[in-house]
Amino acid sequence: MTQQRLHVFLLCAGLCLVWGVWPCPTLAESHPKGADQGAIKVHKVQSPEGTVLEVENLMAYDVTLNLTFRSRNTRIVRYKAETDTFPGQSRTRAVLLQPEDRSQPWSWRYRTRWLKGDMHALHDDSVLYRLPFEKNKSFRVIQSYHGQFSHQGINEYTVDFAMREGTSVCAARGGLVVDMEDQYDKGGVDETLKDRSNFVTIAHADGTLGEYHHLKYLGVLVEVGQHVSAGDVIGLSGNTGYSSLPHLHFGVYSPKDSVTTQSHPVAFFTSQGVIREPVKRRHYAVP
Repeated sequence: MTQQRLHVFLLCAGLCLVWGVWPCPTLAESHPKGADQGAIKVHKVQSPEGTVLEVENLMAYDVTLNLTFRSRNTRIVRYKAETDTFPGQSRTRAVLLQPEDRSQPWSWRYRTRWLKGDMHALHDDSVLYRLPFEKNKSFRVIQSYHGQFSHQGINEYTVDFAMREGTSVCAARGGLVVDMEDQYDKGGVDETLKDRSNFVTIAHADGTLGEYHHLKYLGVLVEVGQHVSAGDVIGLSGNTGYSSLPHLHFGVYSPKDSVTTQSHPVAFFTSQGVIREPVKRRHYAVP
């Protein structure tokens, strides 16, 4: 499986320093390359009460963001928790900053770290997932839960299916397409390719995110903002990113906080019955 952005999982850091009450230029953000560059913006808005920081999330997906400060002679009033979820395509008041003693200089600086997804999401374990390919097709599991090659840490509960390039990939669960990439055309066991996997991300009703990775170049067949049902074709399998052979990686994720992402074990409804932990080397088919 790729360790694509799922290993960095959209870690973002921003830093701002202000002295007195003058406006402060926002420094360049440290962020992985790709469509999410500049996804989060922090705006400084002056009000009679002081300086308000508003967090703007430009992406379709929710983010879990941590906003911390180092300050002097500054009162910090939070409208949101230090680590909290900010909805997709929203602009939200986060903090009010005021001098404790207005006769004295005051200063503050902030840092943001964020991850894709909602830290408050609770996976609905009653949901049965469809296998992520078409009916009357059977594919072999080449790596399952706790796989030694790459399924540890955040990818602990994910599954890889061996799959010829160009095979139709289907949504395993319905939801809203919130992210995608299909511009990469290379794959291999190469560290430089870990953030170069083509993928689709689908947000589920419980707030978790279904990720479908290693799709082929120009192999995404859905658009961000599109609602899909389980079984809808969303892309074509490939071998892009950190990958040893053509296959599909599927996993369901949510952030624990602003620095750690977790994957969730899921149950698949298959021709062999309900499978709660796919077995490596076995073939599974859609009923």
